[in-house]
Amino acid sequence: MADPARDYPKTLTDPLSPRWIERPDGYRSFESAYFVGRGQDTFDRCAEELLHWEVKIRSGFDIEVGGRGETRTGETGSEPPRVEAGQEPTIRVRLGPFRLPEPSRVIDVFETTRRCGFTYGTKPGHPITGEESFILIRTPDDRVFLVLRSVSRAGAGIWRLGEPLVRLAQVIYRRRYGRALRV
Repeated sequence: MADPARDYPKTLTDPLSPRWIERPDGYRSFESAYFVGRGQDTFDRCAEELLHWEVKIRSGFDIEVGGRGETRTGETGSEPPRVEAGQEPTIRVRLGPFRLPEPSRVIDVFETTRRCGFTYGTKPGHPITGEESFILIRTPDDRVFLVLRSVSRAGAGIWRLGEPLVRLAQVIYRRRYGRALRV
């Protein structure tokens, strides 16, 4: 596990803070915690899955990591690459036979004894402009939660016209994220 005293990059979602107080103006912000299970074994298993993109994959996305052609879908058995800071995955949402690309950049990956996860930001071509953090937390009483934090606003161009549909999709996918790591 990483040194908790390390200087982490400043992000809009402040994933290492127990309380998200400074929320940026001009964005819609979201935060919710989902109970995953109990105990160190649950935390360790979920941390490994989270840091291999499973929360996104199990929620209906394919992950293609930075030009290496490594793609992981929910249908294949290959292990997805580990999330790394600086990685530029194309996250593709599965909509029937279509795959809608969502270009992104991993801002940071963090691992401490009771908190781990990652934050990624959107790149041009993504339906929204913003940032999302997936934070796995083990509380002092040994409960394990997945905390989602995000800030977003309509993406550029045609995505502004589809903003109501994009907002609806966010609600649906957040529910899926909340179930993705449950024991």
